[in-house]
Amino acid sequence: MRRSLLAAVSGRFAGVALQVLGALVIARLLAPAEFGLFGIASSVIAISGSLREFGVTSYLIRLDTIDRTALGRALAFTMSVSLAAGAVIFLARHAIAAFFHAPELAPLIAVLCLNFALVPPSIGATAVMHRHLRFGALNLMQLGTTLLTIAATLAMAASGLGPLSLALGQVLQAALLLTALALWDWRSVLVLPVFTGMGAMIRFGSFAALASLANELGGYVTSLILGRLLGPAAVGLYDRGNGLFVSLANDVVGAIGHVLFVGLSRLRDDAAAFTRLLLHALRNLTAIAWPGFLLIATLAHPLMAVMFGPAWQASVPVLQILCLSGLLTSGTLLYYHSIVAIGATGRILAIELAGQGTRVLAILALAGFGIIGAAWASVLAMAALLLLYLAAMRRTLHTRRRDILPIYAESLAIALVTATPAGLLMLLAPPGLPDIILLALGGTLGLVTWLGTILATSHPLAGELRSAVGQIKVKLK
Repeated sequence: MRRSLLAAVSGRFAGVALQVLGALVIARLLAPAEFGLFGIASSVIAISGSLREFGVTSYLIRLDTIDRTALGRALAFTMSVSLAAGAVIFLARHAIAAFFHAPELAPLIAVLCLNFALVPPSIGATAVMHRHLRFGALNLMQLGTTLLTIAATLAMAASGLGPLSLALGQVLQAALLLTALALWDWRSVLVLPVFTGMGAMIRFGSFAALASLANELGGYVTSLILGRLLGPAAVGLYDRGNGLFVSLANDVVGAIGHVLFVGLSRLRDDAAAFTRLLLHALRNLTAIAWPGFLLIATLAHPLMAVMFGPAWQASVPVLQILCLSGLLTSGTLLYYHSIVAIGATGRILAIELAGQGTRVLAILALAGFGIIGAAWASVLAMAALLLLYLAAMRRTLHTRRRDILPIYAESLAIALVTATPAGLLMLLAPPGLPDIILLALGGTLGLVTWLGTILATSHPLAGELRSAVGQIKVKLK
């Protein structure tokens, strides 16, 4: 599992780096309002599209064996739900555009609806690769498709297609990934739909799907509310700050969660081993993510200036505030995967409904304060979710506060030590020092300080890092 974890995390880091490089260029080709239009359209698609997965990936991973019959059932169900949702959204595209007072939304939604047909066939193959810990191969596919997609999107944006270039790029990425999966394992992609025997999958997936819908609604409702109240430009500025946060929170932390879910699913009948793995993962994950979030918040000004230019400086406080919610997100992702691994999807649904309901109420209450208020609403929602998940962990897995709180305290100390040199640099740097120099010096100081702290405290990550370096040396020989 250590090798799979290394492959998953390194692949996600590489993917994030590619996306950041692409965003660096495209942010200079499109205006915030154009990004905002795409943000609203993609939010509508993402919320409705969350139903198509229906917890099928988690259900397949938990099976003793994944045969073609199981894959056929997964395809039949996910394709039926996805096409139905896509048809509704496609037919409602003009009404949605009218609701947001933005007729330009209709063609964007129409293009993005193509993903409702492209995504379901890839779900089964992705689950098979997760089940067999083929994260290295899956990451290579995703990196290849991301690179091609970025190149095509930049070319379309440079030719004047505006936000339509982002929509076409997203569809292209789904098509390329499906093609890559079919070339890798066509038996998992090219299966006949099976419409019988879906009872167990539906029972498991119904709670997971509703929980996923609540989660997606909470994640994208900010863009929808801002789009309705403040217009596309506000959405663009918010999404730019939120995008950097999501890259670390979902892409990197999420990759760790996917690998952990496979391991936890295998240990669900061994409570002691299950808890040991969970706490070990929590300690390592927070020791990586928390310093990362705090360092990004500290260097947010030069980071946004170097990456996106002066037009996006209003996104800086959004990024800084959301990094605070990242300290809370790290734990909730692991707790989510832990509870799903033991099959308690009903409890997940209750938590997500309560937590995301808090998010909606907070955003409505704070939307008058603009994108800053929306960012603080996210922090409040994540705090509520964390408390709910901690309570659920005590009831379902019998984890104790004395097991978790020391881990949080240790990781917070590591994060503060890591970010302190960069913070002093930002305070004491002479006026006029180029942002790129500030960013390079601050990032280097943060990385060196973090490594030194991990090694000096004999943190478990020190052994993991040495093991990873050893594996890389072996491969290079």
